[in-house]
Amino acid sequence: MKRLIGLCLIAAVLAAVLTACGGELDANRNTVYVQKKGKITEATVEPFDKGYYNQEELEAYVRERVEKYAAEHGEKSVEMDKFEVADGVATLYINYAGYQDYADFNGVKMFAGTVPQALAAGFDFNTEFLEVEDGALGDVVDSGIVLADDTYKAVILSTKADVKVDGTVLFVSSKYTGIAAKDTVSISLPEDAMDGEELALTYIIYK
Repeated sequence: MKRLIGLCLIAAVLAAVLTACGGELDANRNTVYVQKKGKITEATVEPFDKGYYNQEELEAYVRERVEKYAAEHGEKSVEMDKFEVADGVATLYINYAGYQDYADFNGVKMFAGTVPQALAAGFDFNTEFLEVEDGALGDVVDSGIVLADDTYKAVILSTKADVKVDGTVLFVSSKYTGIAAKDTVSISLPEDAMDGEELALTYIIYK
C-alpha cells in the first residue's frame, strides 16, 4: 500500500500501530502481518505535512483503487479498514483475504503457506539461509535443513517491509534481512533492487 500513498506523498519514514485478530503490532516501517488463517493486514503511516497535500483526494484515490479491485476479485478480497490524518501523519490500514490479493493489488511477488506448498508453487529455495536463534541472526545453514520439516511455514516476499508472522521465525534468507523480534523480520532492499523483482525475494521460515 506504500506504493499507492507514494503517488501523493514523498516519504520514506513509516510507522504503524495496529490491532488485528487480538494481536497488537507495533512497527516503525511499512508492515505486513501474515495471520494464522492466511489473512494479510498491512499498516502504513507516512508524513502528511505539506500544504499542498489533500486528505480528501488521497482517501478518495485509495478507496477507488480498493473498490475497483474488490469489484473484480470479490467483496472481501481487499478492504480499507482505516484511513485518517492527524498531527501531520496519514495512517492507512488495509486488509487482504490472502497473499495473492496482497501481491496482485500491490504489484509485488508474495507467497504465504507451508514449505511444501511453496515448493509446489515453484519456489526453489535456492538461496543462502541464516538460522534465527533467540530472536537474532545466527549461522548459515544448508537449505536441506530448511526443507527437512514439512510443518514449517514460509512467507516469501519481494518488497521493503517488516513482516510479522503468527509464530516464531526459524530461518531467513541472508540477503536484505534483519530480525526485529522473534516473530518479525525486517526487509531492507538496496536501492537497485526494486519492489516486486524476482532478484529481491526474501524467504522467511517459521513455525
